[in-house]
Amino acid sequence: MSLFIYPILIIAGLLRFYNNTALALWHDEAFSALYMRYSWDEMMYRIGLDVHPPLYYWILRLWTGFAGEHLMSLRLLSIIFGVLTVWAAYAFVKVAWGRRLALLAALAIALNPFQIQYALEARMYTLGTFLALWSSYFMAKALQSEGVRKKYWIGYSLTVAAMLYTHYYLVFTIAAQGLFILMHIIKYRSYKNILAAAAVYAGAAILYVPWLPTFMQQVARVQESYWIPPMNAWSIPGTLWKMIFGGTGVRNSVLVIATLVTLLIFFYVIKKSSNFYKWFVVASVLMPVAAAVLLSLKTDIYLDRYFVFASSFFSLLVMLALWHIGKRAIQIPLVVIFLGAMTYAFFGNWQVMDIKGKPGMAAASEVVNIEAGSNDKIIVGSSFIYFTFKYYNETGIDPQLISDRRLRDIPHFSGTAILTDDDLILDLDKFKKGQTVWLLWTTGFGGSKPGLPKNWREQSERSYADAPGFKGHIYVTRYTVN
Repeated sequence: MSLFIYPILIIAGLLRFYNNTALALWHDEAFSALYMRYSWDEMMYRIGLDVHPPLYYWILRLWTGFAGEHLMSLRLLSIIFGVLTVWAAYAFVKVAWGRRLALLAALAIALNPFQIQYALEARMYTLGTFLALWSSYFMAKALQSEGVRKKYWIGYSLTVAAMLYTHYYLVFTIAAQGLFILMHIIKYRSYKNILAAAAVYAGAAILYVPWLPTFMQQVARVQESYWIPPMNAWSIPGTLWKMIFGGTGVRNSVLVIATLVTLLIFFYVIKKSSNFYKWFVVASVLMPVAAAVLLSLKTDIYLDRYFVFASSFFSLLVMLALWHIGKRAIQIPLVVIFLGAMTYAFFGNWQVMDIKGKPGMAAASEVVNIEAGSNDKIIVGSSFIYFTFKYYNETGIDPQLISDRRLRDIPHFSGTAILTDDDLILDLDKFKKGQTVWLLWTTGFGGSKPGLPKNWREQSERSYADAPGFKGHIYVTRYTVN
């Protein structure tokens, strides 16, 4: 391993630590944190009621067993896998292309704002990016080794199974790998690998069998109803931009230019590169997009953050295009500009988000934790902040979510996996005279202040901006029931 990879890994780690706890825990992360508070059996049951596979939660459970459940600990696991993603990219590209391009690819992924963005979340995304690249390393070693190298095929089979247990979008990466293996066997007439590849996927399928019934239930749940909005004409251009530069989006005119440049990059790499692995990188970018578009014809599942797994291959694709520019006098400045543009975008995204003075739920919950009395009641106006408050809640009071229906009638994407009927309050008129009630509500996620009984008198109200902007403001309002 080249010594130059170590400063790249250090850079990757530093960027992923930057402002890591400046953003309050948010809705999706709250699921990760709250699962940890159940017994193993109860956790598995509730994971099955959601829409994601369990591997990340298993690892997080083991991790929090000794690292704790405070925010830095929860997110540190994602940072570790984010740095390992950079290392896995180096390992894969070194096998497929060589050391010099491997270092550049690792640096590109280390600086990629989209990759860093999801290393700031206590979710399964960086585990998925690591497995996508690490499995690609095993695949490349197995295909390039003379004879049938069992240890690499076994490693590939295990990482494929791990991907299936991490995120369902990783199926598209596995499909790209399978297609490339088939193309490789045909091109190089390495027919001895047919049985090995078949055994790999059979082994991964066998390992997946225990989860298969739950997977089918989750698929049916998503097909019945899901929250992701329909695609529009700017969905794919927006995704292409974010996969390299992250952030919340740019003007449509910029997206048009970015899309044209992306098409040029694809054609340039296909034309200029003689390395057969170019087809794998191209497929690893295109297949997730194409598959998500096709599946969204039935159920909308196209979401930018789910392309974080393809983003690492997209970074490699851009670096491949720059690598094949013949004139060093042009190539080197363009590489510097590309890496500099990502670095600029990283810090620019933070500036746009303007996190100073936007503590969100971290500050809102602190007010309640300090001021709420033991006999007070706490209610929450939106499921999008209910679970985050439960994570921060230190009052000993069980908060309740305002609802107009029983649990069985609530859409699953409202968080029913970790809700019970006891968590819901259907009748706000039940509070007794003189009762102090704390209401938390948000303008984010399309929310607004809930309607309240006329005999509630407002005693105080404070608001705390959250970031990014779509999370709006979180309000803490104290009432006395007359």
